[in-house]
Amino acid sequence: MSIHNPFSGRRLVLVWSLVVAFVLAQFTFSPSVASAASAYNQINASGYSSQSGIQLEASSEGGQNVAFIDNNDYIAFTNIDFGSGATSFQARVASNASGGNIEIRLDSLTGTLVGTCAVPGTGGWQNWTTQTCSLSGNASGVHTLYLKFTGGSGNLFNILWSKFVSGLSAFNQIEAEAYSSQLGIQTEAASEGGQNVGWIDNADYLAFNGVNFGSGATSFQARVASNAAGGNIEVRLDSLGGTLAGTCAVTGTGGWQNWVTKTCAISNVTGVHNVYFKFTGGAGNLFNVNWFKFGTTTPPVGGGDVVGKIFAGYQGWFNSAGDNSPNSGWVHWSKNSSAPTANSNVNFELYPDIREYSKLYQTNLANFGNGTQAKLFSSYDQETVNKHFEWMQTYNIDGAALQRFGADESDTPNNWKTNRDSVAVKVKNAAETYNRKFYVMYDITGMNASNWLNAVKHDWTTNIVNNMNLTGSSAYARQDGKIVVCIWGIGFTDRPGTAAEHANLISWFKNQGVYVIGGVPTYWRTGNNDSKSDFMSVYESLDMLSPWFVGRFGRNGTSDVDAYKASQYGPDFTYTQQRNIAYQPVIWPGSAWSNMTGGPRNENPRLHGDFMWRQAYNMKDLGINTGYIAMFDEYDEGTAIAKIAENSSMIPTNQYFLTLDVDGVALSSDFYLRLAGDITRLFKGQIPLTVAHPTSHQ
Repeated sequence: MSIHNPFSGRRLVLVWSLVVAFVLAQFTFSPSVASAASAYNQINASGYSSQSGIQLEASSEGGQNVAFIDNNDYIAFTNIDFGSGATSFQARVASNASGGNIEIRLDSLTGTLVGTCAVPGTGGWQNWTTQTCSLSGNASGVHTLYLKFTGGSGNLFNILWSKFVSGLSAFNQIEAEAYSSQLGIQTEAASEGGQNVGWIDNADYLAFNGVNFGSGATSFQARVASNAAGGNIEVRLDSLGGTLAGTCAVTGTGGWQNWVTKTCAISNVTGVHNVYFKFTGGAGNLFNVNWFKFGTTTPPVGGGDVVGKIFAGYQGWFNSAGDNSPNSGWVHWSKNSSAPTANSNVNFELYPDIREYSKLYQTNLANFGNGTQAKLFSSYDQETVNKHFEWMQTYNIDGAALQRFGADESDTPNNWKTNRDSVAVKVKNAAETYNRKFYVMYDITGMNASNWLNAVKHDWTTNIVNNMNLTGSSAYARQDGKIVVCIWGIGFTDRPGTAAEHANLISWFKNQGVYVIGGVPTYWRTGNNDSKSDFMSVYESLDMLSPWFVGRFGRNGTSDVDAYKASQYGPDFTYTQQRNIAYQPVIWPGSAWSNMTGGPRNENPRLHGDFMWRQAYNMKDLGINTGYIAMFDEYDEGTAIAKIAENSSMIPTNQYFLTLDVDGVALSSDFYLRLAGDITRLFKGQIPLTVAHPTSHQ
């Protein structure tokens, strides 16, 4: 006879519950089957599994970083999945010392060494930089990752995070010192931060493993510098004697840290390759390399007239009574159409040196201190424009940006427009005669906000291209095979145009194959002060940016220039280089406009050339090689570089004018033309970079 047990059913349920819980625990809590962390995601250094010697501290970039790293310290991370293989390693590092190395090892502190990454000094324990290094060994599958730190005595560096990359992208900037292998080179601190490869001789090379070109690259860029004659970079695939994709010539830049970006065409390269850079040239060190990358746009054939050159703004706006111009009176020399008269009707600050002009016109001013009659030139005369372009040729200034005011939609002629267009044709003639280049520079100051956009388009098509055919001239500037135009006033708070309107105009020009320069505010990059706040996409759409600096600094002399190097030139240049935009900063000699506005005399002193040279010096020191001088003939506001009265003997005795000896040093009237020529040579690497200008005062 069976006896019923009332607890047997509950016991069975309990047993099954325990079994299920045990099974689930195996899947949920067992480390042996937990998901591995991807090596290709950012791995926070503070999340180590084990360590030796290090400490944590708060990071300026958020979270915590590993710090107080000494030689032979390490951090380890378990269960890191490298998938099918990693080819490079990245680490976010900082060092206020000389740095050290990160050994990347697998499974133990003495395990397989797959790569070593050099960490440079960065100038501070929280001055972070991302180092990218190629891996020499195969890192694939799941491993415990050991980062072993080596170097000298004391704290070496800090580390915030690391990650791996499965193939270097050819289209991202790759540091030259992140090579997989090399022959003959050394590394050194670069003036632009981090390290560069130097001491490159003929037949040396660098190699980079696993560079991914995707569906194709057709151009090569390298950041290079040379205080010698330069040499060549052969871009080869898969071996030192492998397929030659292209050769890039590197010229002298005037210094081992005077960096320029060289862009060269290569044959179409696709897929993943080991890339070899073979260096060729003459005897001795050839050049330095900081970084490189590849691109998908083939550089146009034909070179350029603007990049790497010095242009000067050309007003061409002076008229004098008797010059037979449609304006039939005095323009810009005086406050009205009457002749300049002492202390009542004078509108210009600098008196030109008039000795070389073949046509001059009598003013109402007293004779000069040397007895010469006080006469002035007219920009309407072809002889005058010829003289100016002859000076550009003589003094080695590459060309002129012809200022274009008052564009409108009407074709109805008036005296002012007829005069303006006549001078434009004379500029074309003079540029052709004296083998100088010129381009049109629209100044949109004062234009009607309701129709300025259509006015510029109409004027360009009807007058510049068709009626005057300026763009058909052999002297009209071309860059990258395209004719050049500049629009000055883009994004200024007190100039017309919305961001959408300016974007429309830039696109309109570009769709016609025009290279577009933008005359932009000083603070274009930060979008404040003189810049509208919503124009960044407009600025970034330009081929070249030319920020305006006239009057923004100068009362404190060269110290102001140095401050602008740190706050504007340097950050501007870095920003544009990263986005492949050309950079043409404004260089100016000094300024004053007391006769025009009643402002201070000698307001922004020229300092007998030191002020202007310091701007050029600082720009060249950063690697900038393109500039715009404001202005060639701006006698009104005291920024002219064309020949100027040297002293009181060359100006009227009854009227104040700023003369070149105002700062206590006697200068020849052509001093600023000669200084501009030396700046041109400096930017082209033809003379060395020196703190003091090389231009003689006489």
